[in-house]
Amino acid sequence: MKILVVSDTHGAIFESIVKPIREEKDIDLMIHCGDKYKDAEKLAWLLGIKDFYRVTGNCDYDIENRKDMLIQVIGGKQVLITHGHLQNVKDDLNHLKKLADENHTDIVLYGHTHIAHEELCNDVLYFNPGSTIMPKYGKPSYGIIEIMPDKILSRIVCL
Repeated sequence: MKILVVSDTHGAIFESIVKPIREEKDIDLMIHCGDKYKDAEKLAWLLGIKDFYRVTGNCDYDIENRKDMLIQVIGGKQVLITHGHLQNVKDDLNHLKKLADENHTDIVLYGHTHIAHEELCNDVLYFNPGSTIMPKYGKPSYGIIEIMPDKILSRIVCL
């Protein structure tokens, strides 16, 4: 299973973002880690991706039925999806690590920092795709995760 992971699009879905992502082959699912919640549907439509999950972030103040965190089984792996603002990810990942342990997750996807990050800790992948539009450091980015029966591959892709 090949998953596109994006975060912190902040309402800016430009062709300069969509065009390079279109070059990715065989994407099965998109996950949007918040800021802006409504961008997920638009981006999925533009990319021709039928299945997607999304969560709300701190800038999604206009969403009534907020989804600040999801836990889904994807490709046989337990995946925790959050924006990260409620877990103070700008300070450290301690709150996320506690949530991962409590929920027996294999993958934790988050955003909020606008900094791409991937880390394997205690057999859990912590993955932040960065921001497609306003990176804090470096270039705008998105992420790709491939879940296979015997391993999980992840990569950050700079736009």
